[in-house]
Amino acid sequence: MLWIIGFRRTNKRLWLGQITCRRCLQRRLHQLNEEAEWGTLFFVPIVPIRRERLLVCQTCGLPTKLTKIEVQQLMAEVPSMVPPER
Repeated sequence: MLWIIGFRRTNKRLWLGQITCRRCLQRRLHQLNEEAEWGTLFFVPIVPIRRERLLVCQTCGLPTKLTKIEVQQLMAEVPSMVPPER
């Protein structure tokens, strides 16, 4: 029997808004992305292997890793300029 297994990456935008950048030290546009790596079976995503949330400054490109709790706090405190992708 032949099994086709592999990995797949997905990228989803969760939030877009203006906050103070740690490098620029000014209010800049930031985008919050969630990157996930999935284990696949016959090209169908089955199991999430890794999930990472990155806040990226759109001016200087500084990426910052956030925990799930930090993401929830950010999204509650600062309204998003654009609705998240589905």
